[in-house]
Amino acid sequence: MSYILQTMRTHTFVLLTSLIFSHLFIPQFAQQSPELKEASDLSVSVVRLFKEGKFDEALPLAKRALEIRQRLLPPNDPEVLTALGNLGNLYNAKSDYNAAKKSFERLLPMQEQQFGATNVQLASTLDRLAVLYYRERNVGKAEDMYQRALALRENAFGNDHVEFANSLFALAHLYRLSSKYDLALNAYRRSLSIYSRRSGWNDPAYERARTGMSCLAYETRNDAIFAELKTIHEQFAPSTDFLQVMDILNGKALSLPKPEYPRDARAVGLSGTVVVKVEIDEKGKVLSAKDICQGPPFLTGASIDAARNARFSPTLLNGQPIKVTGVIRYNFIPR
Repeated sequence: MSYILQTMRTHTFVLLTSLIFSHLFIPQFAQQSPELKEASDLSVSVVRLFKEGKFDEALPLAKRALEIRQRLLPPNDPEVLTALGNLGNLYNAKSDYNAAKKSFERLLPMQEQQFGATNVQLASTLDRLAVLYYRERNVGKAEDMYQRALALRENAFGNDHVEFANSLFALAHLYRLSSKYDLALNAYRRSLSIYSRRSGWNDPAYERARTGMSCLAYETRNDAIFAELKTIHEQFAPSTDFLQVMDILNGKALSLPKPEYPRDARAVGLSGTVVVKVEIDEKGKVLSAKDICQGPPFLTGASIDAARNARFSPTLLNGQPIKVTGVIRYNFIPR
């Protein structure tokens, strides 16, 4: 597997990446011919194998189920759509992103004909395509997909629903990775406001939005965002401690190696910011390094490698050296 694919597999682009690719469509059952019964049985096996992570075993079964249904059922039959969606999810799980994209590009117009172009059932397919287009660095198409999914969810659920907030969060993350910081901040604010009212401050969705907004503050060096987050947290969780803001350590390092600009990233002109959390021991050596903000794909691995080799002066507390944590901020600019 290439460095690109290895990095992309560890890069969680959006909240919706984990939500939309974590399961397959559940097969539906009805009175069936023997071959259609075979297709339903195959689909059950596909779902089971997918959950077990046995993607190679599941793929031929998914192809066979789709072939049977396409041959015996009308083109836009829900069971055909289910089989095609399952195949796309399997291709994505196997990191065959081009095949996954083709599957979902076939699926979308079929869903439009079956359900109508304004039906919220299209939103998940739009989310899938947004992720896949972003992987190709087609930010414009990714944004279009997310915007359309957002509109469908607003029409179906209203603008104060968790599903609507999920779409807002996805857009916020896309905007942040694309350096559209004002748009990102507004989308994070709106999603965080909905999560805080509808899910509660201790819900993972609230924490994801808060972390995303914190990362925006680190990347833009805008301390006012941290102050805003603190105000929001005190409003909805007054009895809990606010997440401590970690120092940016770039200017405090004795030695701060520059990360290599990966050749594949340079080839496509990829730019962006990676924020790496580091733990530093009593002697100033980096013990651990972790990308905490889901930085741009291809660039996180190089940043983590560089951070591990940074060196700092010991931090003293009452004259005694102590372990500390902080963040190192790396900017990648094509040259």
